[in-house]
Amino acid sequence: MLYTQEIKDKISDLAKNSSDNCTSIGFGFKEVNGELTDERALIFRFKEKKPIADLLPSEIVPKTITVGNETLQTDVCQGEDRFVAYEACPSSFYSWSNNSSLNPTGSTTPSQQSEIRPIKGGLQVRNQTKGWVGTMGFVAVDNETNSIVGVTNAHVMTEIFFRANESGRGVENVYGDDIGQPSSSVSQQVGVTKRYVPVQGNASGGINYVDGALFTLDSSSINTSQSYQYYGLSFTGAPEFATTEEIDDLINNNYEFYSVGRTTGAKGEGVTKLKFLSYDTVYVNNNLTSSTERLCRYDECISYIASANTTTNGNGCYYPINSGDSGSALLANIDGTVKIIGLCFAGSTSGSADGYFTIGRACRIDRVAEELNISAFTGQSINYSDTTIPQVHYEAGFSSLSAVTINGNKFYQLGTVN
Repeated sequence: MLYTQEIKDKISDLAKNSSDNCTSIGFGFKEVNGELTDERALIFRFKEKKPIADLLPSEIVPKTITVGNETLQTDVCQGEDRFVAYEACPSSFYSWSNNSSLNPTGSTTPSQQSEIRPIKGGLQVRNQTKGWVGTMGFVAVDNETNSIVGVTNAHVMTEIFFRANESGRGVENVYGDDIGQPSSSVSQQVGVTKRYVPVQGNASGGINYVDGALFTLDSSSINTSQSYQYYGLSFTGAPEFATTEEIDDLINNNYEFYSVGRTTGAKGEGVTKLKFLSYDTVYVNNNLTSSTERLCRYDECISYIASANTTTNGNGCYYPINSGDSGSALLANIDGTVKIIGLCFAGSTSGSADGYFTIGRACRIDRVAEELNISAFTGQSINYSDTTIPQVHYEAGFSSLSAVTINGNKFYQLGTVN
């Protein structure tokens, strides 16, 4: 069964009418007695599972839901995500961790946090002006200028990335901020902020698909025959973006997933694998000001887990993602060809009594490509952005626009000023 548009629309409708107790609704594998099965289901996750007698009629989830010509089972779980029985992977998966129960041999700082040239996917980047740190997922091409760019999350590049007209939005902009790899010295500067996807809050009816941002890359940091690679992964080809059809078919295939983050390093090629869990509408708190948050809804996310041949059949293990891995790419070996399927942006600790991350979340690459207007970099001839004389346009008031075209030039929101 494919992840069809009918299923996407049904999940969107269900999310629109869900209660505040609901944390996500998705399409994935049903859980039975704490373990995953191969049965497809619509999965409802709640902060708290309540007795039927305590529910309003609108809060009761039926045992089955019809979508088009298909009748799908439902699965109701407590927690932000599926409550699978998680356990530890082999200790080699946690070489980065100083938690002795996961890694008794002592931690090693991942090399992705070192200065690496030429720049490649999976490396630590820092907004040198503001100080935030995360992962550059991959190098891509800005279709508007045919220029090379680094791709990460908006929440890595800036603290506040709501649309300008979001009520209560704090004043902040990242126009012209320097980006460094890996850190803050002038010699490590590799580019400047270029644009991000502004989000809308759930309370105002906003539906988001992408937590994404671009920054320019200087020619001195790029090698066109290497920069499409991923630091720490063995394959050396230039991954294309997966198609919509390939992403919608992930649920029907046991593809191996890969990812490289600044905190947990390269994952997926060792004894511990990454694998598909579900497609989900999820709710994430983003900073509205420097001290307050607002809930945002993200639709059609790819959820994934880590698993190893030592873990109980059907169970996942800890840390498919961790803090600092935000912005990393999610890749899949699709019938022998490695392709980018998503941009990782969040994780969940559901199922872990110790608060370990158990589930990773990624924005689909087709949505990322559409909203950031990028294409895969595979070594083709490209331009480099001229950052010496940037053009700036100020829009009066609290504009709802994420971009505006003036005299043939397109300007993107990069924040607000007083």
